Amino acid sequence: MHLWPGSASSNVSLSVETDPMRLDAEGDILQLIPAERFDGSAPQTGCGGFWSWGRARGGVDEDRTRMQLTVTNSGSNTVLITGMRAELVARKPVAPVVEAGCRTQGEAKVYSVNIDLDKPQPNGVYDNGGKSVQPDFTVAAGDLETFLVTARITHGAAQWKLAVDLVEDGHQRTVVFDGDGGKPFSTVTRPTGLTSWELDPGGGGWRKATGGSAASAGQEGGTS
Repeated sequence: MHLWPGSASSNVSLSVETDPMRLDAEGDILQLIPAERFDGSAPQTGCGGFWSWGRARGGVDEDRTRMQLTVTNSGSNTVLITGMRAELVARKPVAPVVEAGCRTQGEAKVYSVNIDLDKPQPNGVYDNGGKSVQPDFTVAAGDLETFLVTARITHGAAQWKLAVDLVEDGHQRTVVFDGDGGKPFSTVTRPTGLTSWELDPGGGGWRKATGGSAASAGQEGGTS
């Protein structure tokens, strides 16, 4: 959880949840783990601990990074959200990795904002009547809004920060979120031909995926 609290001059607070198990969204959790750091151990709490287990081993997001942004307005005036974007920090080649995954289920109940990290200026857009437009949301006084932000990449690796533009009481400001531990978010394209492992949600350890991705069912296997 990353929090940007309101200050003495602001009644708006923003928070970002990055643990996929806590998001109102469906889909498998996939991480790319540096090959030399995938030691065959498994999270003690199964899928519930998979995200932090992978991050502790240098895991990064495969093909997309998802987060849940919540904007809370405790003031007496409407707040405008005028933009969301990725501020690119660096682009890098993909290092040797293995794919590790765990299945999860959820139901999207929030606004969806998409960011294309392949673009030189990755601005967030959302679907409005079949058209992709930049965010133009309002947060009413005493209310909150939640957004599912998904950043995708198809080439190489990107390190980036999430920037949110808003207008409060006629004043425009930008709030910037880092990733874990103050580091940028990392989103990496899935390499071809890599080894894939899927975590058994029932606590049976790892099984090697046969369909080329940890998101598909695999056969029982070891890590040796």
